[in-house]
Amino acid sequence: MAGEMRALAVGALVFLVLGAFVTLRMSVTTDITQFLPSSDAERDYTAARQLATGELSRTMVLLVGADSTADALRASRDFEVGLRADARVADAISFLDAGPPQNIEEAFWRIYGPRKFSFLADRAEAVPARLTDAALHRAAADLKEQLALPLSGLLSRVAPEDPTLVLPGLFKQLAGGRGEGLQVVDGRFVTADGKAAVLFVGTRAAAVDTDAQRPFLEAVREVFKRTVVATGLRLSLHESGMNRFAMRSESSIKADIERVSVGSLLGVLLFFGLLFGSPRLAIMVVPVLGAGFLSGTAACLWLFGSIHGLTLAFGAALIGVSVDYAVHFHCHHVLVRAHKSPRETLHGILRGLSLSGATTVVGFLALAISAFPGLREMAVFATAGIAGALLATVLLLPGLALDRPPTRLGLWILTRIEAALAGRHGQRRWLALPILVVAALAAVGLPSVRWNDSIAALNQVDPVLAAEDEAVQSRVTGYQKRRLVVALGADRQAALRVNDHVAEVLGVAERDGLIGGARTLATMLPSIERQQAVDAAVRSNSELWPRMRDALVKEDFRAEAFEPFRQALDEEPPPPLRYEDLMASPLSSLVRPFIVSMDDEFGVVSFVGELRDEERLRELLGEVEGACLVDI
Repeated sequence: MAGEMRALAVGALVFLVLGAFVTLRMSVTTDITQFLPSSDAERDYTAARQLATGELSRTMVLLVGADSTADALRASRDFEVGLRADARVADAISFLDAGPPQNIEEAFWRIYGPRKFSFLADRAEAVPARLTDAALHRAAADLKEQLALPLSGLLSRVAPEDPTLVLPGLFKQLAGGRGEGLQVVDGRFVTADGKAAVLFVGTRAAAVDTDAQRPFLEAVREVFKRTVVATGLRLSLHESGMNRFAMRSESSIKADIERVSVGSLLGVLLFFGLLFGSPRLAIMVVPVLGAGFLSGTAACLWLFGSIHGLTLAFGAALIGVSVDYAVHFHCHHVLVRAHKSPRETLHGILRGLSLSGATTVVGFLALAISAFPGLREMAVFATAGIAGALLATVLLLPGLALDRPPTRLGLWILTRIEAALAGRHGQRRWLALPILVVAALAAVGLPSVRWNDSIAALNQVDPVLAAEDEAVQSRVTGYQKRRLVVALGADRQAALRVNDHVAEVLGVAERDGLIGGARTLATMLPSIERQQAVDAAVRSNSELWPRMRDALVKEDFRAEAFEPFRQALDEEPPPPLRYEDLMASPLSSLVRPFIVSMDDEFGVVSFVGELRDEERLRELLGEVEGACLVDI
């Protein structure tokens, strides 16, 4: 008896230590990228993993809907002030953009003005077509037409040094900031219909960090409610962001865990009630289940720092394995006719239990060599969980066992099983019944089995959230954020060189109708080599100024007014534009969404419009080394 008490004390101590460790270190993630391969060879998956935790995934789009543009602007201003004043929001965000950055126009002309020749064409080979006599005459005629418009004040200041209107054309492409469906009214982003103001909010924490995203999202919605009360306007808030899907995934996983746990526990209670007539024996199973669950969770937290929600759901299903140890012990102890002590009963079945646990562990250890981090985590959970359940069986069950007779139903079942095994009265044939049932079910189900290797199948998307997200994105960006083209390189310039070629492919794809359009960083930041090549192609054209002068004179311009353009052709080219130059300027918010940092590479993202022929686009991109089309 004293030995059993010591075993119970040791088991209780281990149980408490595991419980305290899990309570203090508990951190759950719902990051679906844990179920993407970690192999360096899987570049598409590597890009997807980084994108899913980068700025794109951390950016929310908030639409403040109203009855009029004036109401939307007023509510947007009050909403922004409230967000910045709330500590839960202010501490959680890395940026909040409700309109174009201040001084963006001045920064644009200062940065791009001296480098205008580098942006005359998207590549050096296209420069001659832009500088033919016909093209120059069209540019002069277009300049004359533009200057005749009411809003030509800014253009008149730019034209003397840029009669081909390179800079105004470039500025027009960049003028929407983050979205194609936006307009700027009173310095703030507004949807094209004018019925909603738009705010872009970037969080410091990853979208899948639900512990950080939960209070942030709650604060955003509380601030909006206060804005509605304060303004007295009829307003609506529409949200788009990966964090919302992560929160819903967490709720869904928790619900799955509760259903599996409660269902399993009810099944165990029913089993013990029918066979042994006592719910107390069922309660004796709980320590084994708890020890297995805590052991697996503690091992994952110790090795990985957090545990995935899918692993927890898998752990709840592990009850179906670990509960067998306790059930096996109680069945032998209660139903066996020759009375034995609980410890003797355990010794009699320990070899079988150990073999069962070992084979289960070996099966799950095969997952430990998987390229999927999530499966490796499940392997660790299963190995530690089974070991913990076996240890709890040895330490706790003999001391918690109850000596009580089985129910009549239990004795009847035992008698029939013994008779079947002994082959008396022809009852052995009933042993074939379970096999026949399984074979029949397999025959019915196997023809409908379909192989599915899609990672997306692990992540069931809430249709309501998906519909709202799609509605917001369609009003703001006009481009898909689910399929992206990523250009990868060993350093930032290498990635930009790949992106130059990606931009060419996307241009061809758009002309051929494969996609509905594209936004690429190559428009505002080509590689250094591409900038220098285009600039050199322009400056090397010795007849450019005389021919440009003739075209301007033909359109009744005074040639001497364009002396700055002539002087710029004779000057030394300025240093090429670099990523660091843009990030140190008010234009940084336009660049951030296109850049992603990999583990040992850099990536440049391009946004694709309507994707009409994915297979053909992948073929074209396959010719560009370092480029990949990623389905987030």
